[in-house]
Amino acid sequence: MLNGKQTDGRVIVSPVLRQETIHPVRSGGSLAVVGTIVLATALLAGGLIAAGETFFALAPVALGGLWATGAILQRDWTRTIAVPGLIVVAAGATFTQVAPLAPLAGLIMTLVAWRLADLERRLALTDAIADERSLRRAHFTRLLIVAGVAFVPGSLATVVRIEIGAIGALIAGALAVAGLSRLVVLLRRIMRDA
Repeated sequence: MLNGKQTDGRVIVSPVLRQETIHPVRSGGSLAVVGTIVLATALLAGGLIAAGETFFALAPVALGGLWATGAILQRDWTRTIAVPGLIVVAAGATFTQVAPLAPLAGLIMTLVAWRLADLERRLALTDAIADERSLRRAHFTRLLIVAGVAFVPGSLATVVRIEIGAIGALIAGALAVAGLSRLVVLLRRIMRDA
């Protein structure tokens, strides 16, 4: 029995595995998860290598490799280790000579991969989905909009220097989180009504 549930003698297999493959990475959603993991890893490792931090570039490669392998083999525990590790690598890269856009883009792609992996996990636990394709499309659209909205001000922040102090930074961060939360709620309403 592969990722299935045993109920009164019948095995109900998740929608991802109904495609008659042992490797669910071939499904569209899982391919997106692995692709974003690889992209996040490449952005972080590439930025570190470009800055001459070749030894430290092994950390995102190892974490990304662990997570991608876990995603292919459906081992959720790898995500529990890799996501915080990649976030720490992205944060630590800002203290080196890495161009600031590389850790920012790597961090955003790590979070996108994390959300996609969570969607895949929830879909795999669901027995029947009425319109899985449109659900995935709506989720991807929302995710890309939020990632783009996060990347634009983040990339501007790497170029524009404003001295606001610690309290100002906390207030700006709180406003950014509140704004992104409202944007996600708005996008959910729009997608649900459409």
